Amino acid sequence: MRKILIKESELIKLIETAMDLDIYSQEPNVSTGSPNEDAEQSVEEIISKLKELLNMLQSGKKVDTSLKQKIYNNLDNLNSTFEEIKTRP
Repeated sequence: MRKILIKESELIKLIETAMDLDIYSQEPNVSTGSPNEDAEQSVEEIISKLKELLNMLQSGKKVDTSLKQKIYNNLDNLNSTFEEIKTRP
């Protein structure tokens, strides 16, 4: 068998190319769960963060005006999204 000498940079490029080809040759990972699974996980994360925020506020954590405004804006966005989802078939 012949020996072939290549530069380290060429070897790295060859390995990267092989890895890319391997990724593209695999079947796509399609979830068999709920079609809303990602949205459900996001909602659960939002609820968790809101509970944590509520606990901080109830324990006396001070929030400046700019952060209060962010909270109000996020509430407006959440209400808007909720109403839009609720009214769709």
